[in-house]
Amino acid sequence: MKKKRVPDKSDLDTIRDQILDFACTKHDFKPETDEFLQNGNWRGAFIVKFKDSPEEERLYCEAPLGEHFMRFEMDIEVNGEIWKKEYEKILQESSGYDVALNPIPAKGEDDKIHCRLYSRAWVPNFSQRIFGLTLTNLLDCKKAVLSTLSGN
Repeated sequence: MKKKRVPDKSDLDTIRDQILDFACTKHDFKPETDEFLQNGNWRGAFIVKFKDSPEEERLYCEAPLGEHFMRFEMDIEVNGEIWKKEYEKILQESSGYDVALNPIPAKGEDDKIHCRLYSRAWVPNFSQRIFGLTLTNLLDCKKAVLSTLSGN
């Protein structure tokens, strides 16, 4: 039986390039940070400006060396009082998109909760283009969560 190849640094380079290739056709993507950590993992942040709206987002990406997945992350801020009342609905909404949500109290601001939305994409073959679906799903989840927060 043929042994599976473990992803290496060249795979991480390919991932980064694919994100930019995909993103630049759909949105204006600008790398903000791009780093290979000492343990070989890649972590990057991108500024995404959508071509069909004036919105701008920050997209965080992580790819652990030797693993067959990537993690995409986006941030939202939530009013602390609304979070206390609506957190079950918010978590239910994000789980419907298969997106994890991690709430963290904002430093120095008792009335704000900083939340990071996480989406993991399984990459069985690092040459596959799966980033469009993952990014779209994460954006749809963020819109749904913000809609829930606004009471719509």
